[in-house]
Amino acid sequence: MQLKLPIQLAEKLKQQLGAEYPAFVEAFAQDKIAGLRANRLKISPEKLKTLLPYLQEAVEWCSDGFYYRDSEVRPAKHPYYYAGLYYIQEPSAMLPVQLLAALPGQRVLDLCAAPGGKSVQIAAQLANRGLLVTNDIHPQRAKALLKNIERYGVTHVVVTNEKPDRLAKVFADYFDKILVDAPCSGEGMFRKEPSMANDWSQQEVDKYATWQQEILNYVPSMLRAGGEIVYSTCTFSSEENEMQLNNFVERHPQFAIMEMQRLWPHKVKGEGHFAARIKGQPELLDETASEKHPYPDCDISGLSTSLREALQTFSKQVWREQQAWLKWLPSNGVVVERNGHVLWEHNSLPILKGLKVLRSGWLLGAWENGRFRPSQAYAMGLPREAVASAQCCNFAAEDEQGRYAAIRYLRGETIQIENHDWPSGWYLMTVDGFALGWAKGAGHSLKNDYPPGWRWED
Repeated sequence: MQLKLPIQLAEKLKQQLGAEYPAFVEAFAQDKIAGLRANRLKISPEKLKTLLPYLQEAVEWCSDGFYYRDSEVRPAKHPYYYAGLYYIQEPSAMLPVQLLAALPGQRVLDLCAAPGGKSVQIAAQLANRGLLVTNDIHPQRAKALLKNIERYGVTHVVVTNEKPDRLAKVFADYFDKILVDAPCSGEGMFRKEPSMANDWSQQEVDKYATWQQEILNYVPSMLRAGGEIVYSTCTFSSEENEMQLNNFVERHPQFAIMEMQRLWPHKVKGEGHFAARIKGQPELLDETASEKHPYPDCDISGLSTSLREALQTFSKQVWREQQAWLKWLPSNGVVVERNGHVLWEHNSLPILKGLKVLRSGWLLGAWENGRFRPSQAYAMGLPREAVASAQCCNFAAEDEQGRYAAIRYLRGETIQIENHDWPSGWYLMTVDGFALGWAKGAGHSLKNDYPPGWRWED
């Protein structure tokens, strides 16, 4: 398909690209590029490639990313997708987090995060240590962000639905790194969404540039001394990219631009993208490496005796051990009960009062009528050791019947297996050893507890 660019935009791009402009235009006639990224919180890229043989070529700028031909496969229609083993993501969108290069134990903010692909990528870099605060200003998009955070097993996390200025009041001098994947005019997505070209105007570019500047103005106050910012867009506009950052460092001379990268669709296998790394001065001392390793004890002193007993009852059902639920919790946090929600929260959190918080930590479950009911987020965030030792009903994806049974569970259906009884209690439902969710034993069947909003759609 030949894309017709608005005349004013075409002239701007001719000036930017010079002799490369014809090749750039020709690239829009080619098929869009599809990609997905292994979720290292659950699986290595090498292991994922053995499970999905159609993943042949790695994305050059992302060690966890792969290309695939979306005309031949449907990765969103596989139980592994629902197990959170991979995130379907446009390949160029994998670049900004690679530049961010978060380290385990650091505190990171993803300021404009929905739908959550970059947040999940950051969480994998953090290896569920330190803390990720992930935010989006739009309420509905923030809900989609929360769902992806939970599906992909992110535990050391706070999910907010806030404006940057309100976050800045709570998280002053707090973060080691901040990602600003800024709202933009979207010129780099025209091949993927051709209709967007019809809405382009210089006025829209100027509007976004103003908005981006307003967002960036609140970032420095949230960074620790010497912290880093990665700024990214999916547009070609210099006003929203190089000019935006040059203006930023002029206003904030304690920062310097360390690198800037552009991905052009005629040069790479991907859509248009821009990303830059900006570093503050002085140099930040690395105080994160000493954070405790997960899974000794965490603080449960604030829980009521009845809730502790309910958690022990649940734990004995799933792991045959009353204290096992505590064994799998990270040590650098506290378990709290808030309005019937039982959460693990990171112990470095400031007071979040006044913010729109969708999730203040890892949601373990609900405390209802004297009973503990485990959450979907709890199932998806359990470490592999906990899944492997749990009371499970496991489906084999390579087996036709096993895969069909897994899909039935994901649709919300009751599960019955011939000549098998399921005593009362909670069971972890898995596919090839990867968690999918919960079910309750009911004799000859398993009562499905998979959330309605997560279910398989044909």
